[in-house]
Amino acid sequence: MEFKSNSNERQPEQLESIEDHRNKSNYLFHLLNESYGKVYKFDKSVLGKVVFALEFLYSLVTFRVGRKSEFRQLVELSKKHKEIYKLDYSSVDSDLKRGRLNSSVQVLRYFASHPISSLRLISWYRVKRLALALFTQDKTSLKQWVDARFPEERQSFVVPELISKAEIDGIALIDFPDVDQPLVSIVVPVYNNYKTTLSCLLALKKNTDLSQVEIIIGDDCSTDETISLANITKNVVICRQRENVGFVENCNRAAKVARGEFLLLLNNDTNVQAGWLEALLATFDSDKSVGMAGPMFLFEDGSLQEAGGIVWKDASAWNYGRSCDPNEPEFLYVREADYISGACLMLKLELWNDLCGFDERYRPAYYEDTDLAFKVREYGLKVVYQPLSKVVHFEGLSNGTDVGSGLKKYQEINKDVFYEKWKNTLATKHFANGQSVFDAKDRKTANKKATVLIIDHYVPFWDKDAGSRSTFLYIEEMLRLGMCVKFIGANFFPHQPYTQLLQNMGVEVLYGEKCARGWKQWVRSQINNIDVIYLHRPHITEVFIDFLLELPKRPKLIYFGHDLHFLRTQREAKLKSDQKLFAKAEDWKKRELAICSKVDQVFYPSNVEVDLIKEMLPEVNVDTIPLYMIEQDDIALSQVNREKIILFVGGFGHPPNMDGIKWFIDEVFPLVLKEDNSVKLHLVGSEAPETLLKLDCQNIRVHGYLVEDQLLDLYRRAMVSIVPLRFGAGVKGKVLEALKMNLPVVTTTVGAEGLPEASSVFAVTDDFQEFANLVLQRVSDSKRCIEIVKRYENYINSYFSRARVTRVIEDKFFVNQTNSTTRNRNQKTNCQ
Repeated sequence: MEFKSNSNERQPEQLESIEDHRNKSNYLFHLLNESYGKVYKFDKSVLGKVVFALEFLYSLVTFRVGRKSEFRQLVELSKKHKEIYKLDYSSVDSDLKRGRLNSSVQVLRYFASHPISSLRLISWYRVKRLALALFTQDKTSLKQWVDARFPEERQSFVVPELISKAEIDGIALIDFPDVDQPLVSIVVPVYNNYKTTLSCLLALKKNTDLSQVEIIIGDDCSTDETISLANITKNVVICRQRENVGFVENCNRAAKVARGEFLLLLNNDTNVQAGWLEALLATFDSDKSVGMAGPMFLFEDGSLQEAGGIVWKDASAWNYGRSCDPNEPEFLYVREADYISGACLMLKLELWNDLCGFDERYRPAYYEDTDLAFKVREYGLKVVYQPLSKVVHFEGLSNGTDVGSGLKKYQEINKDVFYEKWKNTLATKHFANGQSVFDAKDRKTANKKATVLIIDHYVPFWDKDAGSRSTFLYIEEMLRLGMCVKFIGANFFPHQPYTQLLQNMGVEVLYGEKCARGWKQWVRSQINNIDVIYLHRPHITEVFIDFLLELPKRPKLIYFGHDLHFLRTQREAKLKSDQKLFAKAEDWKKRELAICSKVDQVFYPSNVEVDLIKEMLPEVNVDTIPLYMIEQDDIALSQVNREKIILFVGGFGHPPNMDGIKWFIDEVFPLVLKEDNSVKLHLVGSEAPETLLKLDCQNIRVHGYLVEDQLLDLYRRAMVSIVPLRFGAGVKGKVLEALKMNLPVVTTTVGAEGLPEASSVFAVTDDFQEFANLVLQRVSDSKRCIEIVKRYENYINSYFSRARVTRVIEDKFFVNQTNSTTRNRNQKTNCQ
């Protein structure tokens, strides 16, 4: 790939002082020396020699002897650089050595503890990436890279941070900040147990951002040292009752003095953990339909006490996950719960007042928290368990554990009170005691939700490739429609931050060595509770399909191929006249058609592929599905802040993208610059090869991967998006992204393929001269661009709207529609 700019002139605003230029040059030369030094030292190391031997064996097997890999070329460049500048690469920083050793040990430890899931990760490409990371990155970057891919094995029960007896005994003053306008009012109800209360307050002080928090102590007429709390605390509101009124009324009275937007009830027999409050607040920020939220409760040894509560038809309740490992994936996703324990629950103060707080028919205590959760749901809002918030609860410390005596006896008494109040709801929306736990913990009742199990290559990297973006959007919509979503990535790896994002949305993601070994057993045990299995990509579906077909009872199997691999490979073979590619295409054809014949429903985003499957397999149920659900961003196309920028966005590890960009740079872009050499080409995408990075110059910017905000800035500045593909298949996500961003598109027939009436909204041509002319028209005429994007709204509404995606999911994924019987969330409740 070769390219030479037509001009070396620089714009006036780009001019730099000689000193600035010299400093920048010196710094860049330093970085170059450092990078080449790392490559050189790696090549001379034992591991470097192993890599060289493996490369040589690979070249023999693939008949590529004589061809130098990109890494081998980089090694030769490092040697030339060393000779030309007479550099000494012998000195190696010992700290960097230790960092490499520690990271290597961490990788080996991960492989040893995750042998099954690790085998799924192994490929020549990944081995090379690992080797390069270990020996070419600095210590900090290397640690971040390894931590993201090979996380340290967590102990089953990590002991939480607890306030020690010495800390309690050494207290002189617990000084909380004075907050004029609190966001959160934390009410701590207490009755005696003075040192327990001090432990709770110290944990709050230690593990909470208190800048927007007020602390209220509801003292239920204590008789021990609790009466002296005012002497040992500062800026704490103490609401002391004149007589002992019990937990329920004590909380209600203390809440009356709260000033925050949120009310948080926290038992004094708790120790909150770092980040607990931020996680609860984030739950309300991310979903406006959340009415109440609560944390993961832990025992002192770190084992799980409760991951949300389940209430059965007979009004008895379970602490879901009790005594289990809190690090298991089934406990690590946000989900609706039947109730949240009153030991720590959060809701808006306005909602608390609308619901009249705890129902005093449960005085003195027990079942008031469960009743509140049911009232929140009746109000039309969700009760949600948030696993990122962790609180240690010293169970039984306040009231003991004997339900036959003392205050604890009211647990049985109030169970009957609760049953009488909610028996109709319990009968219709809850399961029999101990039955259907899988559905009960997700609040999936017979008339409410469907459960879909999605199987793909890995969790969707929604910001990196079109296929993942599509999967992510469909997951979002399924959740919005009330479906339970489970996800298996075929590599069983918790890629971050993507896995955490799914869990925060409410998706149960199966990952780790235990899941890799036991996924078949998991599917067998839960198959009666799963309504649809949604399989993605042919090479992934092949791994799972035969097992699923052997199940005695199986859900509906839906296959989404993303594109026809054999069609894409055929086109590449034809373009390159490559017989090996033709043979590869035939292999893909057999495999893809076999999959289509085994499932109940086949989807492709392009009608071209759907028609082709219908022609070859008339008996198969195949249909189109929108690749994206598009809601246009508010990016108005105007002259303000717009620049003469041509934008290409796409992963460069995908062969059609690299081929298309090479064609554009070699054939089209010189014609554009001949007419206007102020035009800039910006290339964005992961896995940019060295040959592309070398082209970075005045008129070409090679960004590589950009985070969302940076990419959005480019979309706002650009005048036109290009999709210059010469082969490929399926609907192209990059075209739809430009559509979403109100950016004019110039593309080829392959780029526009599968998009209905594409020529009505996009410029489509395969001729390089016409391609250049169409690009020039758009970078030089903003009025024309505005007229083009005016057509987008109707186009999106017709083919890629939320309504159309919703219709597909409702028709094909068994979403049961029910009439809502909940009261309007703005309606006040009668407190009598």
